[in-house]
Amino acid sequence: MKILCVYRHKASKENPEIKKIIELLKQKGDEIIEFDLFSAQNDSDYDKLIDLIWEADKTISWW
Repeated sequence: MKILCVYRHKASKENPEIKKIIELLKQKGDEIIEFDLFSAQNDSDYDKLIDLIWEADKTISWW
């Protein structure tokens, strides 16, 4: 399963509990795609996010 993880804050991306969950998903065989919303700066970044959302089977937004 393709899972998109969207990180709202840098702190959420660096959170050890979230990292542990991501690793468990990878071990289960899921494909993880990560998007740093806190780094998005222009329309093309948001266009990429929309494309990734449509491509993913599931989307997790980490706040």
